[in-house]
Amino acid sequence: MKKYLAILGLAALLGCSEDTSANESKEQPSQQDLEEQLREEAVPIDFATVNAGEVEEGDKVFIQGYISAAAPADEAAAVFSVTADEEAGEGTYSVENKDEGAEFMIKDIVEVYGTYQGTDDAGTPVIEGTIIESVK
Repeated sequence: MKKYLAILGLAALLGCSEDTSANESKEQPSQQDLEEQLREEAVPIDFATVNAGEVEEGDKVFIQGYISAAAPADEAAAVFSVTADEEAGEGTYSVENKDEGAEFMIKDIVEVYGTYQGTDDAGTPVIEGTIIESVK
């Protein structure tokens, strides 16, 4: 009788472990799917709404403008400034380049999709740029 209980217990444990491995093998979204989702969910922002506190850290955002300044190439994190023409004038944003294949020059027009990271010490809005594309 004890043998049968031990066998049933082992079978139950094996059954549970198979269920967890099945959950682990669920398909993860591809990089392309994640980028498409970011493009759909990103909200265009402007400097005035950021300064008014209407944009929260972690919000998915979108800006379009020209690269107005870039950090030295030897810095570990590629950071550059994007200046956007807006209703109230121009807004300048600091963009942390997380798009490894992206290479741009001063005055290039770009679209940046990413997450709002708050402001830096100078009060400049910071965007972690996940997708950065040149606009022709």
